[in-house]
Amino acid sequence: MALAAAPFAFASFDGGHLGALPPPPGPRGPRTAEQAAIESRPVCIGSSVSSAGALGDVLYYRAVDAGGGRVAVGYFAFFSEERPWGNNWLTWTVAPALAVDLVYSRALLVAPGVQRAMYGAGDVEGVAVVYDASADGSLRLSYALAEDRTERTIALGRDDAFAVDPARPTFYADIWSHQLGGRGARASADLAYVRCYEGDSIRPLPESVARAFRVEGRAGPAHVERTGGRRLDDVAPRPVDDARAPGARASLR
Repeated sequence: MALAAAPFAFASFDGGHLGALPPPPGPRGPRTAEQAAIESRPVCIGSSVSSAGALGDVLYYRAVDAGGGRVAVGYFAFFSEERPWGNNWLTWTVAPALAVDLVYSRALLVAPGVQRAMYGAGDVEGVAVVYDASADGSLRLSYALAEDRTERTIALGRDDAFAVDPARPTFYADIWSHQLGGRGARASADLAYVRCYEGDSIRPLPESVARAFRVEGRAGPAHVERTGGRRLDDVAPRPVDDARAPGARASLR
């Protein structure tokens, strides 16, 4: 019996051969004033439940001029994998998580399963943040869009975004599949994990990474470029002095 169960245990718990994250991006090149303002805004990503998959070291983004003095930024959070093991009823009852894992995460115990075949390596989740831009270029969060646990896009107001940390907007999952529209947490102690990004750890999304992870079919709320606004993330930059970047030291609140 133990020998018969071994392949199942290996297939469900040893996911190292399926985990994937973008490679380190290297030094940041010159930035535009708009990019400097965006990258100076801290953003935190977390989860209120324990779940499989490590968060990437970089939070990538696309951004557009949304008109009316607003800037829309779509953030792409990369997780090494998406699997149903964690602090949830699937894991507590074991058999359902095993069944989901064997089909969703791998096929015939050895090959990548439905998730990778349909969407690509790892997991990519997204959140769109709409900022009000002041005359000096500084940014103030107005509202955000993210998917809830049913993959329905919902609006998150400032109270939602700053509920966990009054200084930094925090978007978090409340389900193993990492959708970032969680609600209800009131402090970092309510989260199983959280990681904050700012400055050099926030980068424009390179096309090479977008292609490798098939981003066009993932992280729906983050695709602000589909609104048709003027792109701010892929323009040829002119060097900006970090100390003089618009909004570099302004508060979001």
